[in-house]
Amino acid sequence: MVKKLILCEGGDDIAFLNRYLNEFLCIDKKTYEIRKMDNKSNFFKKDSYSTIIQQVEANLYDKVLFVLDSDFEEKDSVYGGYKNTEDKIKEIIKDIKIEAVSQYFISCDPNTKNGNLEHLLLSTCEESKKKCIESFIKCIGLMDIETSNKKIVLTTYKEIFNNHPYNFEHKNFDELKIKIDDLFKEIN
Repeated sequence: MVKKLILCEGGDDIAFLNRYLNEFLCIDKKTYEIRKMDNKSNFFKKDSYSTIIQQVEANLYDKVLFVLDSDFEEKDSVYGGYKNTEDKIKEIIKDIKIEAVSQYFISCDPNTKNGNLEHLLLSTCEESKKKCIESFIKCIGLMDIETSNKKIVLTTYKEIFNNHPYNFEHKNFDELKIKIDDLFKEIN
């Protein structure tokens, strides 16, 4: 069976993508594989793809979706920020010669184009929950809300309230949904 391949940065991304694909989009787990690249910089190393290229050529995977964080340009002038991330991922996809079967999704707050998966998730929270989370951030002493580790906050919220504060039906997930719909669309 030919599968779809989704490449992401780490374990939290895998957990989120599995939940999004299985619970929200009802996509059978047998039809795809999610693989972590371990960190963002590995996305931009041609050597990271030797096995993947062989698997695509052997028709084990017919489409590939790259999912990586935007992060912040001020923290990394080469790979940080939406534009740098987009330019570099387009470049590597072209270099490894799988443009015809590849797409990418850059995780960030869609309003600022900065951040990571946690910033995307936080952008989908109801305003009252967002204010609660921001108050919590201030309370625990994290000073820079835009660059703080939202993972801690979202994990804490899940533990306290037994559910996730974000909404998969929110418009901020539309781009990801479109990319995933296209990933699972049959090639003619």
